Amino acid sequence: MAFCRVVFPLLVLSVISCYASIVPVYLWTDSIKSPVRSDPFTPFSTDEFSETLKQILVEDPLTLVFIEENLSVEDFSLKNANGETSFPYLHDNIEEAIYLPTVKDALEVLNRTSSPYNSENIILGEESELVLTPGKNNAGRFVFIHLKDAREGESRADLLRRHDAFMQKAVEDMAGDVPIVGIYTANYPSWTIPSSKSRVRRAVEAGNTRMYTVDGLRLVAKSIHLSSGNDSRTLGDVTAQSSVLNDTYVNATLTFDNTTLVLNFNSKAGYWFFDTVVLTIGDLTDTLYPDEELFAILGFCYRCAQQVTFSTRNETKTYTVSFEDLKVQPFFETNTTQEFGDAFNCVGFFSAPIWAGLFVVFILLAITFYGIMMMLDIRTMDRFDDPKGKTITINAE
Repeated sequence: MAFCRVVFPLLVLSVISCYASIVPVYLWTDSIKSPVRSDPFTPFSTDEFSETLKQILVEDPLTLVFIEENLSVEDFSLKNANGETSFPYLHDNIEEAIYLPTVKDALEVLNRTSSPYNSENIILGEESELVLTPGKNNAGRFVFIHLKDAREGESRADLLRRHDAFMQKAVEDMAGDVPIVGIYTANYPSWTIPSSKSRVRRAVEAGNTRMYTVDGLRLVAKSIHLSSGNDSRTLGDVTAQSSVLNDTYVNATLTFDNTTLVLNFNSKAGYWFFDTVVLTIGDLTDTLYPDEELFAILGFCYRCAQQVTFSTRNETKTYTVSFEDLKVQPFFETNTTQEFGDAFNCVGFFSAPIWAGLFVVFILLAITFYGIMMMLDIRTMDRFDDPKGKTITINAE
């Protein structure tokens, strides 16, 4: 029990640390009184960053905190189309600056350091003017400026260069009797690894595709065709839709004017199956079956054939429903996030390249095994001539 009491808090702290926001912090002022040096290999903890701030803010300066929405170490090396750096002002003040490339929860430390009665939050939108004036009353004051003024069509390098000019103007305008400390950081890192380690999912190509989403089903198709003999037409927009589902089946109903399709899905043994399509035209109702078995693993979407066809088995009147460029996945639980899983492309595990690789490996193993057996079969001489004895004489007749 004592072991569990020790291990469980450590596990909780490790999980929380995985979600901590690690961002760079750039501090500059006229006189840096901290011996801290940048170390790209060791993240600064919240306690270490707090101690650094105490050393810098010992004279109660006016602290201007410029907060990007996203910022990473790579952003400081960005250049615009003319090959110019995105931070000319920060670059000119690098000798009076401290650069910490990795700081955990920097904004949390800054909010904890600042006094709630002597701090202010400003969101930079269309207006880029600070409602502050220089003076001794700004001593010990924190001003948090959120840089949320991205413009449409503006590149990342140009955005950062515009913010760099804004920071220069803000510091120059606030210069007065109180020293100023500038801090440049962000809420989140801008260069991140996707949290999903699964295969990259290909989004459905934008175009003339139609998406049909009901409770328990998500279906995308370029078009749905209904054929009967020589007559063929394309089903248009859905006028009504509904679904019935539980943990073993999904029955989704799509109504197109005078035509209704009921798509029946079944779950069994870790797979889901697209069993039948019930077609209703007026008073006529018929069941259509797939030409080939249509299924996928639970949690995966079906993305195999370019055209999937369901046909009637009634010889008197044949109907065919074709789904062009189909991507479909049923969800057998209500109130779930209906997002497509990884695509099941009906490709067997042992594809041609895998078989070729295994064939080469088997040949190499056979050659190696044969060589080892030949080496083990080598026999050395166990009898030799005695130089002091009588020589062996062979008479040739």
